[in-house]
Amino acid sequence: MGKTKNINYFSVTNMDLRQVGGDDSHIINNADVTIILNAHPRNGTFLREGEIYQLPEPRLLLVMSGEAYIHLDLENYHIQKGMLILTTPDMIMECTRCSTDLSVCGIAVKQHIHISESIVMVCPPKDAEQFLRMMYLLWDIASQQPYRHDTVKQLTEAMISNAQYIKHAAETADKADALPRSQQLFSQFKIMVSQHCERERNIPFYASQLRVSPHHLSSVISKASGHSVMYWINSAVVLRARVLLKTSDLMTYEIAERLNFPNSPAFTSFFKRETGMTPKKYRETSLSSSRNV
Repeated sequence: MGKTKNINYFSVTNMDLRQVGGDDSHIINNADVTIILNAHPRNGTFLREGEIYQLPEPRLLLVMSGEAYIHLDLENYHIQKGMLILTTPDMIMECTRCSTDLSVCGIAVKQHIHISESIVMVCPPKDAEQFLRMMYLLWDIASQQPYRHDTVKQLTEAMISNAQYIKHAAETADKADALPRSQQLFSQFKIMVSQHCERERNIPFYASQLRVSPHHLSSVISKASGHSVMYWINSAVVLRARVLLKTSDLMTYEIAERLNFPNSPAFTSFFKRETGMTPKKYRETSLSSSRNV
């Protein structure tokens, strides 16, 4: 059997934070917030590789140098300089490897501030600089006497809100970058439909040809075009049927067979549903329009 690991309760309340950040770190610790600057975890005596910790308070950290490999709940991360980390309450953490030069600045939040999701992301340099300015401002205000509880609380909330905004902005940019790829898949899909619509009219076939899942294909096509996969397939079939009805002498049952319908009534029902008229009526209308030109 595998060796059982204990969970260490890693609260910033009532503990010597020099054990975490090392002797060179700068710390403010009060009832509202813990602020730690220039923390070097490898120089401390508390945080050890391979140990599992529960973090009761949310933490907001900026990695200043070095790197580490950590598990946060069920996710694995490689953290390094410039990364922003926001943990939710009671998150489980394990550090599997940590470089000797790892340095972080951050806060632990003791106030009740709702944090719905964690953040581990590369922070753009300008945002990282702003984050540090806000932290230094928080440090200055938290150091003043008389103590400004409301200002500390509001600035802490602003820092968390800013971290969430940075994540949202990055996700929005990623979606914008992905748009051309979506359009490319949409273009490839339309080519495939044009080539195969006479014989194939099911989503799994096209998803397989394009090497994506049916769900992904449906989602991408819907977002890229505003219409469903079946809308494009049916439109292509209707276009083929209209061409055949207008330019050939094929009987309705022959067109149904050519377009891979089980029988003539099935084709007639499909065509009427999509166009509002039967194939016979469409052919008559087309011939009448041609004579009047």
